[in-house]
Amino acid sequence: MPTVLVAGAAVQDFIYRFDAAPARGTKGRAKDFISIGGGSGANAAVAVVRLGGKGQVLAPLGDDLIGEMIIRGLHAEGVDTSKMLRIPGRESPVCSSIVDGDGERTILTWHPPQVAPPEIDDPDALVADVDAVMTDDRYPSIAVPLLEAAKKRGIPGVLDGDRAEGDAPQMIRAASHVVFGTPGLRGSSGLSDPTKGLLAMRKVTDAFIAVTLGSGGVLWLDGERVRRLQSFPVHAVDTLGAGDTFHGAFALALAEKMPEPEALRFASAVAAIKCSRFGGRAGVPTRAEVEEFLAAHPA
Repeated sequence: MPTVLVAGAAVQDFIYRFDAAPARGTKGRAKDFISIGGGSGANAAVAVVRLGGKGQVLAPLGDDLIGEMIIRGLHAEGVDTSKMLRIPGRESPVCSSIVDGDGERTILTWHPPQVAPPEIDDPDALVADVDAVMTDDRYPSIAVPLLEAAKKRGIPGVLDGDRAEGDAPQMIRAASHVVFGTPGLRGSSGLSDPTKGLLAMRKVTDAFIAVTLGSGGVLWLDGERVRRLQSFPVHAVDTLGAGDTFHGAFALALAEKMPEPEALRFASAVAAIKCSRFGGRAGVPTRAEVEEFLAAHPA
């Protein structure tokens, strides 16, 4: 059973579902609500476990009640939290999300302001017992050393290129695999066309490069050719956490030695099923559900 270390954000999500989001200055009653752990790193680690892998998570948290809620939620999912960074006196992040009738999410986040970037002491030791590393790009001070340590060990180091902020070029160069979100690719390449953006990023890194386009599927570079994987046809109920789920599934697939195109298809199926269910990471499927889904949607 492969082990994936996921580093990045862990938050407590408060998710409200409306047919139509309330107008500014008005009141609205949600048709569904759930409070559940979230965050790109934590969600990806949960996906690894539900899909049959061993998931470890490394994320900065405070020593407050919200932090305890996040840890308890991860323990309930079977995620290993022994590498978490608990920071005395710091508050833990929270996120409120509004999901509309089309399944689109609007996210409001709060992170402790004006705090020093989290640091790790021994990245080589942190990756010594894992088969793959996956990081988001929220904390470059964590992502860069972990991805470099993974590269030294010769194991996959996957970057979720979502934000294109901070030390994005350094993180991109450190990774063996970079899967951008559309904003991350646009910000990193300076180009709005995703095909041109991927080709431009080849000048930055020789890593495997892809970009997720939501219902537009996935584009990736095969040598100098841009290839497309079409999205799976599902009715979107809640897209919150879909990208996180995709990246966790992709990292696990690489740890299982799947070829990249097959890993992309596997991750796309996982994210598609998640989008068909309300509740953020509550909708992440099991491995059996994904295999049944793929069997019903042959390539």
